[in-house]
Amino acid sequence: MPLIDIFLLRPEVFRYACENQRASLWISAFLFLVGIVYGVLIAFIQRTLGGELQGVPIATIPLWVLTLGNSLMGVLIAVMAHIGITLVAWMMAKAVGGPGYLALLYRTSGYLLPLTLPALPALAFNSAATTIQNPGTTAMPLLYLPLAGLGVALFLAGLYQALRVTQNLQPARTAFAVVLFAAFTASIMIIA
Repeated sequence: MPLIDIFLLRPEVFRYACENQRASLWISAFLFLVGIVYGVLIAFIQRTLGGELQGVPIATIPLWVLTLGNSLMGVLIAVMAHIGITLVAWMMAKAVGGPGYLALLYRTSGYLLPLTLPALPALAFNSAATTIQNPGTTAMPLLYLPLAGLGVALFLAGLYQALRVTQNLQPARTAFAVVLFAAFTASIMIIA
């Protein structure tokens, strides 16, 4: 399975995730990749913004400590996000009349994680800006928002393919499940 197929949103990728024994290794790799990239981005953005982290000036914290700590937390966040995505996708699949198949959704949702890579700079910036005190600047670079939009669009298109493969629903029902997923997730993010 070429990795580019994930970004081309080919259904074969999600069938591979459901059927191949090595798919779990790829899921673990994707969790680590997304978590580490997220953590590294947070560390560099924190260093760029300056200020203090828990009363300690960020400039005095070695970059490797900042990167390692944020990467460990990033992997944990990626694992929790993967579980959350799986459960919400399962609820929405059941809501539109799908069979559920939680294990298949767990496997295919792991393959959705790389699709979120373009959105990580915006997420990392928000996390970094909220964790530091007295930052030098808090203006998000303009490029981050279109990248976040691209990441969301890729993720939702991938979710559509994953639900089509795992739930075997009609295209309209699958699209409705994706819309429900997006609405639910957006409402939670607005509250938080």
